[in-house]
Amino acid sequence: MASSPAALKSVTAPISKVRERIGRLPWWLQLAVVVGLAMLVPLYNDDYVTSIGVSVLTFAMLGLGLNIVVGYAGLLDLGYAAFFAIGAYTTAIMTVKLGFNFWTTLLPAIAFAGMAGAILGYPTLRLRSDYLAIVTLGFGEIVRILFTNWDYVDGPNGVWNIPSPSLFGFDLVDQNSYYVIGVILVLIAIIFARNLSYSRLGRGWVAVREDEFAAEAVGVPTLNLKLLAYSMGGMWAGLAGAFFASRVSAINPSSFTFLLSSQILILIIIGGLGSLPGVILGAIVVVGLPELLRGLQNARFLIFAALLILIMLFRPGGLWPQVRARRAPFVGLEDEEEKQAAERPFKLQPSVAEGEAILRVQGLAQRFGGVKAVDDVSFDVRRGEILSMIGPNGAGKTTVFNCITGVQRPKAGRIEFDGRPLGRLKPHSIVRRGMARTFQGIRLFKLMAVFENVMIGASVRERNLPWQALLHSRGERRDERRALKEARYWLRFVGLEEEAGRLATELSYADQRRVEIARALASEPMLVLLDEPAAGMNPTEKLELMRMVRRIRDRGVTVVLIDHDMSLVMNVSDRVVVLDRGQVIAMGTPAEVQNNPRVIEAYLGRDDADEEAELAEATGGA
Repeated sequence: MASSPAALKSVTAPISKVRERIGRLPWWLQLAVVVGLAMLVPLYNDDYVTSIGVSVLTFAMLGLGLNIVVGYAGLLDLGYAAFFAIGAYTTAIMTVKLGFNFWTTLLPAIAFAGMAGAILGYPTLRLRSDYLAIVTLGFGEIVRILFTNWDYVDGPNGVWNIPSPSLFGFDLVDQNSYYVIGVILVLIAIIFARNLSYSRLGRGWVAVREDEFAAEAVGVPTLNLKLLAYSMGGMWAGLAGAFFASRVSAINPSSFTFLLSSQILILIIIGGLGSLPGVILGAIVVVGLPELLRGLQNARFLIFAALLILIMLFRPGGLWPQVRARRAPFVGLEDEEEKQAAERPFKLQPSVAEGEAILRVQGLAQRFGGVKAVDDVSFDVRRGEILSMIGPNGAGKTTVFNCITGVQRPKAGRIEFDGRPLGRLKPHSIVRRGMARTFQGIRLFKLMAVFENVMIGASVRERNLPWQALLHSRGERRDERRALKEARYWLRFVGLEEEAGRLATELSYADQRRVEIARALASEPMLVLLDEPAAGMNPTEKLELMRMVRRIRDRGVTVVLIDHDMSLVMNVSDRVVVLDRGQVIAMGTPAEVQNNPRVIEAYLGRDDADEEAELAEATGGA
């Protein structure tokens, strides 16, 4: 048994080398190579081998769709065969019952499966984990039982004599014809899937998968994107269903069981979640490997299962895992164009005058059970200032930030931003209004490249529609270029342009803090809330941070800062608000606050002159 892991590594190691070398080629050239290799199958001139190839292509289409739902958006779907069934039955009904030809049924099959995805997605938007699995499993069974009991499609007997495709009067009935059609459909599906992957939608889905809380808080409309993931994932299954129905010429509900959904899920996990080449490789393994082992008769499925387990043990990320890092992402961006774009004013400009309150918090209260985290907190933030919020651990500072940014709904109080109440707005809507934030604990999307993390912020100002991302339209390309320029500018602003193509996990703690700041600024905010940005930084890095905060203010952005480093707070702030036990105990200039007895008491306790002197020294006071 000791040789088995070694043997498996000897097999999978070359895959990594091949993946790395192929990854250096332009994507269109990679696709051309894959299509060229795929077209060698009919030349083998064996109908059995070609029919296996057709099955691989069918599962590849299904895998590309489920990859959107599970691989990109991270939403478990155990009833995916339902969308496959809807596409197949749409083609069967339209051809057999209504007299349409195969080609005219493709768009309706895609559309009906997409609508079914929206129907499934809407009630499951707020579900995760086990609950989501149960609902999707139930949906798959409901669709199968519906077709079983529908007399119009002959119930359990299904639909027979589904006509084959025809082109220019020729019936395409042989396996080679189906194989060529399958290659064309998979090619179209891959191009559309790739367009989505590297669009605002694709980045949003990956952000939801990585950290749904952070994604919503930085401007990603998570509920809408989850609904789109189910809908678009269903569209790919509808396409595969139409192709499948035409190929087999007879379908019934027993073809669309939970076992099929499981196979498709296994396929994308083996290939690598979120990986387009991984889907193709997974389809070959799941469909082709059992056929390769057919000579072993009853033992082949046992051997197949053992091989799958070994693959997961030694390649947990899949045979071809997705890597979103990209070398030199800014190649082709002209510096002069970028400078002109960066020097322009932000799209959103405050309606309040300089020195007036851009943020007004009145009577804010938040409770968790019987604990009052925030109790009647009121303060204003003036346009153009740097206001710091300090206090001992547990004073309620981050809770105030969460209430302001819509992450939590306060129990009482009123929050106005730029002269308008925020009410019950979702966090992503507040970001669109012009307020951005960072987090107390770093919440980057760690399996995304650094520049993509920042583009998440820049994409808040994009207005392209899902179909534009699907087709990679001119408007979508223009918005993507603008977002890429913004990412470059703000990474240069924080001193990380050279690290843009690396994964966020590869950066130091302090650099990850800088990426968070760049992501927040890329949304073009009028107000930015920085939650402990100096945490984990050395003295030199904190000094650079102070300069950066001033530069942010000089860029026209009002800053609210939480930090425990008193030297930083007192040297960079125009005003300071002090919280203790959820209440404001002091407010004023740094000099006023550092000499306030209540502040000294909150931090250091009563009647301790030495500790008072230590506070004065730490805060830069004389």
